[in-house]
Amino acid sequence: MKYNRVLVWFRNDLRVRDNEVLTRAILQGKEVIPVYCLDPRMFEKTELGFPKTGSFRAKFLLESVADLRRSFRRLGGDLVILQGKPEEAVIELAKKVEAKAIFFSKEVTSEERNVDKSLEKFAFANGIACESFWQSTLYHLDDLPFPAKQTPEVFTQFRKEVEKQSKIKLTYPELKKINYPKEALNSSGSELPNQ
Repeated sequence: MKYNRVLVWFRNDLRVRDNEVLTRAILQGKEVIPVYCLDPRMFEKTELGFPKTGSFRAKFLLESVADLRRSFRRLGGDLVILQGKPEEAVIELAKKVEAKAIFFSKEVTSEERNVDKSLEKFAFANGIACESFWQSTLYHLDDLPFPAKQTPEVFTQFRKEVEKQSKIKLTYPELKKINYPKEALNSSGSELPNQ
C-alpha cells in the first residue's frame, strides 16, 4: 500500500543505516516524517526505587537522538522531537500533519508492548494505519529454523541449528535522501533538552 505521508516513530533503533522501518516507510510513503518522543515514563523510578534511566544513559540517549537528527539533515530531512507519552504525542502529531500511517519497530518488554497497543488503538480510532517491524535480533524471527517459543536453551545447540539452516538477511541499502515535507518542521517544539 502507498501512503501520502508516513510517520516513522523511532524508539530503541536510533539509526538511519540498515533500518527496516525507515526503508519500508520510504518505499511505501510519498513523504516521510521521522519522529522521536521523549517519554517521561523512561525517567521514572522502578517499583524498587531505582531510576529507569540514570544520568549516563540519559546523556547517551540525548547524544544518540542528536546524532540521528544530524543524519536526517544530511539526507534533506529532519527529526521531529516530541515530549510526552508516545501513544498520545505521536498520534497528535500524525493528526496535525495528516499522516496516514505510523511505522515503528516491535519491542519486547511488557511496558513497551503496552505502549504499542495503546498507540495502535488511538491510531485506529483516528483512521491512521500502523505497521510494526521486528528488527531487534541478528536473526530475524521469520528466519529461525524453529518457532521462537522452541528456541534451544543451550547456545551451542541454537548456534548449530541456525548456522546450518538460516541465513542472516542482507542489510538494507544506504539511504541517499528522504522526501521530508518542510512544513513538518513547524509541527511541534523540536528541541532536545539540555544535555
